[in-house]
Amino acid sequence: MFIDKNNIAQTLSMAECIAIMEELFSMDFEKETINPLRAKMFLPSPSDGILGTMTGYIQPYNLMGVKVLSVFANNYKKGISSHQGILHLFETHTGQLLASLDADEITAIRTAAVSALATRMLSKENAQTLCLIGSGKQARKHLEAMQLVRPITKVNIWSKNKANALKLKAAIEEQYSITITVFDTVAKAAAKADIICTVTAAETPVLNTLSLKPDVHINAIGACNADVRELTTDVILSSKVFVDDYYTASNEAGDLIIPTNEGYKIDKLITGDLSSLVKNKDIKQQSQRTVFKSVGLAIEDIAAGYYCYKKAKKLFFITNSCS
Repeated sequence: MFIDKNNIAQTLSMAECIAIMEELFSMDFEKETINPLRAKMFLPSPSDGILGTMTGYIQPYNLMGVKVLSVFANNYKKGISSHQGILHLFETHTGQLLASLDADEITAIRTAAVSALATRMLSKENAQTLCLIGSGKQARKHLEAMQLVRPITKVNIWSKNKANALKLKAAIEEQYSITITVFDTVAKAAAKADIICTVTAAETPVLNTLSLKPDVHINAIGACNADVRELTTDVILSSKVFVDDYYTASNEAGDLIIPTNEGYKIDKLITGDLSSLVKNKDIKQQSQRTVFKSVGLAIEDIAAGYYCYKKAKKLFFITNSCS
C-alpha cells in the first residue's frame, strides 16, 4: 500500500495529528520506544543536498519504520519542496511491510503538530500575535497548527525572500480572517509577538533577543544539523528551553550545540523535554520566555503514518496483502 500526499491530507488533519503526538509523548520513551540518531549523507557542491535516514520503533503499536528523506534547502527557488522522500512502516511480529507513505506531507503535518503541542503547554493562554520567520510550507502548517491551540488574531511575517512572504500573506488572507503584516526586518516582526515560529533553512542566527517580549514562546524548527542554528546564544540563555528528545537534541541541534562550544554545558541549557511537559503539566512556564527546539523524531513520523495507514484502509482500500 502506498499513501500519497493527497490521501495523507485527507486522512490526517492537524487536530488529529496533535492528539496523536500527545499520545506518543505520553509514552515511556525509555521502555516503549527506540529512536536512534538519524544517519546523514552530505553531498558536495553543486548539489549541496542531504540524504538522511531515520529509524524508530513504537512498542505499544507493534510497529517500526524508516524514513528516507532528501533535503535540498534551495529547492524553493525552483518551486519544489525542500523535503522529499518516503516513509516505510513495518509490523514487528514478522517484519512485513505494511505501507509506504509520502514523507514530505507526513513531515510537514507532524512537525507543526508537535510545535502546537509544545505551544499549548508553554505559551500564554491568551497569546494572539504570531510571528512567522520564514515563508515556506512549514510556515503555512505552523499557522494552521497555532490557530488550533491559541486564539491567533494577528500574524507578522518576515522572510529572506519578501516576494515569498507576500505570496504567503495573500494565501493566508484567502483562507483566514486575521490581520497579516509583512515586515522588512526580523526585529520588527518579532517585537510584539506572543509566539514566534522560526521555520527557515538558515545556517546562521535569524533571531536574537532584540525587541523580544519577556514572555514570548519560540518554536525553533529549522537548523537540525549540529553546525547551524536559527537562534543566537543569548536567546537560549534567556529562555527556558524544552526539546522533543534530550539525547537527539544534544547531538543534532546546533541551536544548543554551538553554545556548548562557547563554554556552556548542555544540561544547563535544556530545562526539559516534551514528554515531561505532557506528563507533568505543573511544570508549565507560561510567564517566562520559552523555547521549544525541535529536531524531529522518527517515532513522530511513524505514529502519524500509522494513523494514516489505519484510516486509509477503511476509507480507500479494501484489503492489504501484508496486513
